[in-house]
Amino acid sequence: MNKDKGRQTFLQTLVLLAIGAGLLSGCANPYTKFYQDYAGRMSIARQQRLLPLSSPPQVISVSAQRHRDEGQKLEERGFVILGEAAFVGDAGATEQQMIEQAKKVGAEVVIHTFEYSHSEQGIMPLFSYQPGQTYTTHHSGSVVYGRSYGTYSGTSTATTPGTYHTDYIPYQRQHYDYLASFWRRTRPPIFGVTLNPLPDELRTTLQRNSGAHVVLVVMDSPAFKANILKGDVIVQFADKVVGSFQEILDLLPSHAGQKVKVRAIRGAQTLDIDVQLNE
Repeated sequence: MNKDKGRQTFLQTLVLLAIGAGLLSGCANPYTKFYQDYAGRMSIARQQRLLPLSSPPQVISVSAQRHRDEGQKLEERGFVILGEAAFVGDAGATEQQMIEQAKKVGAEVVIHTFEYSHSEQGIMPLFSYQPGQTYTTHHSGSVVYGRSYGTYSGTSTATTPGTYHTDYIPYQRQHYDYLASFWRRTRPPIFGVTLNPLPDELRTTLQRNSGAHVVLVVMDSPAFKANILKGDVIVQFADKVVGSFQEILDLLPSHAGQKVKVRAIRGAQTLDIDVQLNE
């Protein structure tokens, strides 16, 4: 009985090793294989604002619920996302692989999430072959042919057919969700806000479609120092009526280094704010 249990354990180990080998083959670094590049979509001007790396990549480990919030904190500190890698796998992906990918793409910070996803159970067939046995027969004797007389001796071999056997081995493997976003610090921005179109609820509240919704303010930026707040709606920039957030982005290069007047709606107030833009 103990012998059968030992064989079962050995076969299960072989199955798990086979599954692991299948997962690792062709995927030396999953953070590279599943990497989605965002830096290539940046404008040349934005790529030129990336600061040189000054230290080895820093890894920040957070829960899946906190990943987005941590990314927003980096954006507020003047970081931009270069890309991310998301995949499901076993517990074999290492932090060193993640750091290797960070160095490859030029990331200063990596936000990393690693959480249990689910378990996979199944049965895997394991085929074995038992060779047949070979038998050797010795022959000897004498023979008379006419007036002649002689002896003989020799051997002959025979092999029985081999047999095939199939074992069905149960296995269980745990899966984990991986998410790594790669970030790089940028030079001080001209204005220092992230803008979006007005959401539907804000359009209804303000009874307007035009304007740019401030969803993020970079710390120590011109917008930050002028007390523009997250949630403000910019309706005029440099004395020009704003139809969409893209119009502000288009105006920034020609007004860099200048002091401009920004009109913003904050709750029930309409504010005129002077902003000294960066070069």
